[in-house]
Amino acid sequence: MPQIITEAGKLTSADASTGQLMITLITPGWGTSGYYSAEMLEQAASDRVFAKGTQQHIDHLSTTERRDKPAGSLLTLAAVLTEDAAWDPDYVDEESGVKGRLAAPALLGSRYRDVITEFKDYIGTSIAAGADVTIGEAEGRKGTIIEKLYPDPLNRVDFVTVAGRGGRVEKVLESIAGRAEEATANDTRSAISTAIKDAYQDEGVWVWVLDYDDANIWFEQESASDSKVWQQAYTINDVTVELTGDLVEVRRVTSYVPITPAQEAATDSPSTPAGVTENQEEATMATIQIEESTHASLVEASGRVPALEAEVTDATNRATVAEAGLAEANDAAAAAVVEAAFTAAGISAPKTAARLSKGYPVKENGVLDSEALATDVAESIAELQAANGAGHVRGLGDTVTESKTITDDDVVNAL
Repeated sequence: MPQIITEAGKLTSADASTGQLMITLITPGWGTSGYYSAEMLEQAASDRVFAKGTQQHIDHLSTTERRDKPAGSLLTLAAVLTEDAAWDPDYVDEESGVKGRLAAPALLGSRYRDVITEFKDYIGTSIAAGADVTIGEAEGRKGTIIEKLYPDPLNRVDFVTVAGRGGRVEKVLESIAGRAEEATANDTRSAISTAIKDAYQDEGVWVWVLDYDDANIWFEQESASDSKVWQQAYTINDVTVELTGDLVEVRRVTSYVPITPAQEAATDSPSTPAGVTENQEEATMATIQIEESTHASLVEASGRVPALEAEVTDATNRATVAEAGLAEANDAAAAAVVEAAFTAAGISAPKTAARLSKGYPVKENGVLDSEALATDVAESIAELQAANGAGHVRGLGDTVTESKTITDDDVVNAL
């Protein structure tokens, strides 16, 4: 069954007075969902994968929308392609120098015309289409190869905030409707974080994701008395993560140092040559003389060992202090984000706030991922408000505005 892949493109030109657009859908090369060859994209043009009338919406469908409204909504419809997307072999991308592209003119509706044309240089487009994919190698790199794109009425070219073919997209996923769509890196990490927290976070126990790849998640679990790092296998389906296999306790290793042949030879005992007895070997070794200059060099080298060990210890201590400082800075920043959001929402839920402040997501360099944390906090606030009856009609008659502080106990009672 074809999968749905997404890949970011960019606006090439826009006319605010007429709503006419020219967009670059995609260029050949490695994108975030896989490798797109020029031949495959040229075939996609021949197959009319993005035909005249293909819709352009504001933002991609959310997980719920992909299930409930796979065709999208008129409220988010911004533009349509006015011609079939065509292959342009002479186009040269100004940033990458890559030749060739799929491009098409489009008509931008009046609802979003001013916004799109005003910010055309800072936003982009992202395709979503059915595809056959495989694992292979191209341009010296191994990964997902996009073999074919399929025409479909639900193919789209949405307006998104990240311009260019390299918009950070993580993995081809299977959707509820039998289609597959690629999630952003933030979507995937958020889904992984949610699954790990649901499975292993409890009162007084916090967990947060350290890293992940296509098969495994590495996360830290911490309580007042203990802290451990675990590895957990997983699968992902429509941005829904399922934890599989057994938990494996692991430890983080900063670096890997290869053993050189010289080091191995120094640690191994030399074997006795064939035909030489032990007494003969000892006699031969006894006759070997160490030159005075060589002996002096060895003595000098051994004298530098304590100094080198001290330097290593000092470097290790500095690294430990730096790591602790980063953790302290992350904790403070996360607490500030959570406190500001809960204060703005008028919610007092210290247990939930403490959980969010401690179990925050981080980027690959270990720095707090403020955007992902803000998303987690917003979702938690929405759940607290929903549990306390926000958005539901309670009665008829005169409206009385009542201010109420929502606590963790209120949420438990409401559930």
